Amino acid sequence: MPIKTLQIPTADGRADAFAAFPDQGERHPGVLMYADGFGIRPVLREMARELAGHGYYVLVPNVFYRHGPAPVIELPDHIGEESRPAILARLMPMIEAHTTERVLSDADAYLAFLTARPEVGAGPVAVTGYCIGGLLAMRTAAAHPGHVAAVAGFHGPVGADGPESLHLLLSTLSVAGDEANAVTLTLPETVTVDRPVATNWHADPADAVPFAN
Repeated sequence: MPIKTLQIPTADGRADAFAAFPDQGERHPGVLMYADGFGIRPVLREMARELAGHGYYVLVPNVFYRHGPAPVIELPDHIGEESRPAILARLMPMIEAHTTERVLSDADAYLAFLTARPEVGAGPVAVTGYCIGGLLAMRTAAAHPGHVAAVAGFHGPVGADGPESLHLLLSTLSVAGDEANAVTLTLPETVTVDRPVATNWHADPADAVPFAN
């Protein structure tokens, strides 16, 4: 499964990124994958490869590119409970600086870059993310209903901006749940979408953020 290093032009510079996609010389449905707050690291490459193995072109940008190329801080091979607080303390200023304005500006650039790739088929794309990446995925989908056919947030803090933020954000999305936590994103080139379909996946149902008003 090829992994290709890329540079995405944005309004604030060039974002380093990578893409995973099947090596078959064909065009594939595009997926924009947002990392969690720890950013790009080996496990993200494994996740992208796994998704690409189902027939997708998966683009993973470094959302903290304004602070340098990934990894923006040195990370251990395993982020355990003992090391997590110190790592988060270093990352939190970058996370807090990643305002909604920056998120939406970057989303414009990421989607334009993704849909222009020669390996990506025509038609809408999917967006996915874990933890803070789930919030970025939801914001991206809500801002681009004509380009995003499906969005999945894994354990995303989609209520982080206050009790009304989830309702306002999801008012632009068609929401679907899956009790078995197993969803396959199939995006044929001929599909017509007026609003993205959103799902929130969790290994433990108790962790889920409810899609309620």
